[in-house]
Amino acid sequence: MPYEIPQNLKYKEKIAFGLTFWQLFWLGLFGGLSAVIFFRLELNFFLKAFLVLFFVVLGVGFAFFDFFGFLQTYNNYRKGVRKAGFFDKQLNDFVEVKKIEDNVLFLRNNSLRAVLEVTPINFSILSVEEQRAVISAYKDFLNSLDFPVQIVVRTVSLNLDDYLFDLRKNVFELNNLELEKQFESFKDFIQGFIEENSVKNRLFYVVVPFSLFSRTQPLKDFFVSFKNLFSKEKEKTSFVLNKEIALSQLNVRVGLCAEKLKACGLFVRRLEDEELFGLLASFFDSFIESKNNYFFPLTLLEKFCGEVNEEKEE
Repeated sequence: MPYEIPQNLKYKEKIAFGLTFWQLFWLGLFGGLSAVIFFRLELNFFLKAFLVLFFVVLGVGFAFFDFFGFLQTYNNYRKGVRKAGFFDKQLNDFVEVKKIEDNVLFLRNNSLRAVLEVTPINFSILSVEEQRAVISAYKDFLNSLDFPVQIVVRTVSLNLDDYLFDLRKNVFELNNLELEKQFESFKDFIQGFIEENSVKNRLFYVVVPFSLFSRTQPLKDFFVSFKNLFSKEKEKTSFVLNKEIALSQLNVRVGLCAEKLKACGLFVRRLEDEELFGLLASFFDSFIESKNNYFFPLTLLEKFCGEVNEEKEE
């Protein structure tokens, strides 16, 4: 049975008068400044009133309208990367991925990420019993997790280039002019329909994390890693040991998630190195999706020319 997921699960304890600690802090700070200005400073009355009113507005804004959050957001916006090239240092600092190896994303904080691509099912066409079975299996998946996961949903423009490439090749192998004309008409119709109606495709990913210094990591391994941090001789051995432990634990988590999601009737597969690189690259401009891979437009052009040259040689 569907139910609404709460959007705000944060809880702030009320200290006094129904106010939180930070609300009392901001009111006390700006209220105290207003009192000092009004009672202690020998200024013109209208100037005093203006300054007091100014600080009162600030106090109310910080306490009840999250002025501090707005300032943090603005500061992050000013310091954030808004425009950078692929080889700029700013972009290198912005992307937390240090390297991609063994089908794993290695982050700069020494934590690991594996990405599972999930192919969804059409839930609405299932029978009531099948829907209940899927919901029950999904609950079992959530209850089996003792570590956080990230679910990423991407909406991208639908691209059928690979499908049309394969279909075109099959049509031309038949050497039928009428069929070729029908294919060209079909291709123009499909591409025109997608462009005119802005047809989108949704991609679903489950990101599985692991860190050597997480709560689930045995305390023994933590002290071994900390001890070897100051030993140059054991540094390399420790890194290899820690990497093996991390990859092993990450693979266990990936296997658990894949098994539970497959029980929901979903098709799940783990992205490999090239696919991980393509997925990250696709978040930047000038990249488009082609099936499960992502290509630069020049790559697609080269692929098309290669298909044509192969057909001519044949």
